[in-house]
This record gives sequence, structure tokens and C-alpha cells, in this order.
Amino acid sequence: MTHQDTSASSGDEQGLRSLVARLKAQSLQLDFQFQREAAMSLVLRPYLDPITAQYLGPLPEEIEIAEGYLYADYFPTDGHPSLVEQIRDTITDHVPEEERIWLDPIRHSYLDLLQIVVLDEQSVPRRLQLRSLGDQQEFNVPYSEKTPIQKDQVLLTRLIRGSSGTYLPGPPLVLSSAMAQTLLTFTHDLRRGIEFGTGNFALAEWPEFTKQYGYLFIWSLARIRGGALVAADAQVTYWNEGGEPFFYAIALYEHHEFQKFSEALTQWEELSALPPPTSQDEQTHSKKVWLQYAQDKQAVSQLVARIVLTPTQLTVEADTATRLDSLKHQLASTFGFSLHFKGETLTTPPHSLPYVDLLADTYVAPSITVSVKEENKLLSTLLEKIYLDWAEQPCPALKGKTPRQYCREAHDTKEVAELIDQMEQDDIGLRRTGQQAYNYNILRRHIGL
Repeated sequence: MTHQDTSASSGDEQGLRSLVARLKAQSLQLDFQFQREAAMSLVLRPYLDPITAQYLGPLPEEIEIAEGYLYADYFPTDGHPSLVEQIRDTITDHVPEEERIWLDPIRHSYLDLLQIVVLDEQSVPRRLQLRSLGDQQEFNVPYSEKTPIQKDQVLLTRLIRGSSGTYLPGPPLVLSSAMAQTLLTFTHDLRRGIEFGTGNFALAEWPEFTKQYGYLFIWSLARIRGGALVAADAQVTYWNEGGEPFFYAIALYEHHEFQKFSEALTQWEELSALPPPTSQDEQTHSKKVWLQYAQDKQAVSQLVARIVLTPTQLTVEADTATRLDSLKHQLASTFGFSLHFKGETLTTPPHSLPYVDLLADTYVAPSITVSVKEENKLLSTLLEKIYLDWAEQPCPALKGKTPRQYCREAHDTKEVAELIDQMEQDDIGLRRTGQQAYNYNILRRHIGL
């Protein structure tokens, strides 16, 4: 490219950018605010849902895309002319010719998914050979943006094709090839739904479809980002302050068949029994613990679950809600109604949602260290919920009677008192953090002890 060509290209691009700035200023006029809000809300609709908005917001590039839709594709619904028509017909402000020549190109532009086929680093500015994933058209454009790009990546943007060349109106949204293909698939699904619902099969022409429904790219991208965020968050690993796996998924059961349960759990091949305690004092109180390990990709054994059996309770702790659910189904299949489910928690410790890179084909989940304070809070919440109505619920250790009913019929509170003492001694907080997770005097007061 000669110096003259470079100057001409720079001047054309500057005229385009000046016009885009003028369109934005016009869209912010007081009498156009309602229409601007309507257009932006349509494009960014998935992010306006109150539930979605709690964990997912539009990217800056998506907001730019929404504004591009407002400038180029949106027709006001209240009698206003389009923004391009307002600029073209204005008599109060002078619109330079270098801006005016871009009015029609902007009006006829449309959003597209453009793969970088060739990246020419030798040109000044750099030049891109782009191929539309929608209809395979190819375009040669200068690239003066600061957003880093690589060959085979995909740009979600619109191209402004004028008589002097084709240009980007601003920084594009850059996607990995795999992400872009998924986005295209989702958008095609939405297009087929529209065609079927309206009978308008003219939308099969790519430019016509994306000109009218380009905002569906953002709808699909929001769906992908949300799904990727959930998938990445599900892969987050948690550790306690001692560097051991943190089991946030916990289920608590009651039973009254210690020997039967002990023998059955010993037969589970996936469980490894901890050796019995050596202290004579510890041996006076029966308790058995089994651990489950999983092999990771490096063939390293990773502790993933723990089952603790006491004479009256069985506690299952796991590193994920999915693993806990699997163990619960296995317990139900093995013991049936001999186990009495009391409650569970699947709440993950407080943490920031992981960042999802649109240029990555896979997501690396971070590790989170959970403080003792947060662990105690989780355990306390679980036991408070479980023991809230304990006095009024049937208890296997009390022949299926409720603690209050058993005391009333037996005219004695000794067995119930011993049961609560045992529960207190086996408190999950004492075992995990050394601090009691529940105040068992609450149960004693309920019973009248």
C-alpha cells in the first residue's frame, strides 16, 4: 500500500468513526430516549432477566453491538425516522461530506460472524481476509483496532462497505473458532424457529436474516456464556485451611442398625475403611469411617467423599453435589427404609464466579480455600435446619416414636438424654473443625431435660 493509499484509507475510516459518534449523540436526544431504550433492551434482553443479571452481565463489546443495531437496523415504533434518516435530513447541523457518504453503507450493513482467514502483519495498517461463517462471502479490511487477534479466530461484528473500501466501525468481539461454531448453531436454531413460526422462508438468505434478526447472536451468546459459566463453576475445587478437600455436599441420616450398616458398607469396593481408633477411651464409643478416592488424570488418588457411621446416625460428605447424589442413591438401594433421611446441604461456599474466556475451548476452574469460619457457618446452618423439628419427628433409635412422645409414654427422659449426649459427642463440627456446630441444649430444652 502506498503512502497516499494509507492516507486515503485513514481519512475514510475517520469519516466513518465521526459519523458513528454523531449517530450516538443523536440517539441520546431527549425525545429519542424511549426508542433507544427499546432497541437496546431488545438486543440485550437475556441480560435483563433479574435472575440472570445476578451472575451475568453484557460484555462491553455486546453493548457496542447493541448500539450498532440501534444505528443501522432499528426502525422506531413511534413515528420517528431512523437515526440514519435523522442525520441525512437534518438542517440544523452541518454534516460533512466525509461522514455523509457513509450513511447508506451503515444503513445496509448487518452483523456477521467473520473468520480470520489471512492476517497480513506487513501492511500498514494490518489487513484481514475475512470469511463469513453464514454465507462464505470474503472481505478484505484494514485492522487498526487495539484488540489482539489471531488467524482462525472469529469476529462478531458488522462490516461497513463503502465505495472506497470495507471497514470495521469499532472493536469487534473476538471468539474462538469452537465458540463461534456453537454460536452459529444456536443462532441457526433460533432462525429455523422464526421461519417456521412466521412462514417467512426468505430468511434463508443470510444477509436478510441477520439484518433483521442480528440481535439473536447476542441472545445465543448469552446462553453460551451462561452455560459455560455454570460448567466452569461446577468444576471449582474447594479446600479447607489444612489443604484437604473441602466437602460442602453433606447429607445426614438416622438409623438403629449399626452392625448391619457396618457390615454392608465394608463390602463396598469403592470405600476404604479407616483403621479403628487405638485409644481405649475412643474404643468405648462405636464409630466407623469410610473414605472414597477417585483417580485424576495424573493417576493420583484424590479424596472425594467420606461416610461416618455412629450408633444412631450416618453422615455422607462429598466434594460435589453430583457425587453426593450418587452415594445417596447407592445407600437407598442398599439399606432401603432402614435409613431415615434427615436433611442435606448442597450450598457451595461463597466465592466469585470464574471468568469464562471466549477465546478458550476449555475452562480451567480455580481452587477456593474455605476458612474455618465459613465451614462452621455451613455446618451450623445444616444442623439448625435438621434439628429444628427433631423433637417432633419419628426417631429410629426410639422405636419410631418422636422424642417428645417417647418421653411422655415411657415416663422417663433418660434414653432421650443419652441419645442427645451421643449426638453431641459425634457433632460433625467437632470432627471437622474442632468446634461444635450446634448447641444441643436447644434440643434438651425442647424435650424439657
